[in-house]
Amino acid sequence: MSAWRGMAGAAMSLTAVVTLLGGATHGFRVWTTDAARAAAVATHPISVPSVSLVDEHRALQSIATTRRATIVDFVYTRCITLCGTLGATFQQLQAAIVRRGVADRVRLLTISFDPVWDTPERLRYYAIAMHPDPAAWTIATFSNTHEVAGVLRTFGIRVISDGAGGFVHNAALHVVNPAGQLVAIVPIDAREDAIDAALAAAPVTRALLPSRRVGAR
Repeated sequence: MSAWRGMAGAAMSLTAVVTLLGGATHGFRVWTTDAARAAAVATHPISVPSVSLVDEHRALQSIATTRRATIVDFVYTRCITLCGTLGATFQQLQAAIVRRGVADRVRLLTISFDPVWDTPERLRYYAIAMHPDPAAWTIATFSNTHEVAGVLRTFGIRVISDGAGGFVHNAALHVVNPAGQLVAIVPIDAREDAIDAALAAAPVTRALLPSRRVGAR
């Protein structure tokens, strides 16, 4: 009898998750990236909240930075499924940014939405596994738990308890321009598209332009 109750409870939990995510993603037209939201953001950028983040060294970080666009993803470090894919994606993004020589215009930011568990000490272990280059990739979490919901809502990230201590969540690559606006949302397998969108969002300053000799035409 208890086995049947457990199976029924699991089925109800799965049904609740499917129903919620189905409703939240416009009837399953999309799963990891809300195509309608991505199209809307491309036309009308959204200002992201100014919140305090803290990295594995307890240094304060922010979502947007001047002169560089930021590609953002959201994880929780205990996750071994989707978050593992995101980690591998960011490793490949980092390699592509270095290969293309655009680290002065594009940075990566991984944010844990589980600050209660993902303390700076635990982020340090995650960073050891991910091998981020500090010049290109920052791993951080919220210093104020009350700011989590607002940020997730802005980015369109839906997080639901899986009933076993973890979470079910969607994922995408989010591009934030130096002015702190969400300007693009692309699927996690569209790495080059994310970099291209970030480059389009990052202004080319005079310092980045090739110098010209006096008298050159």
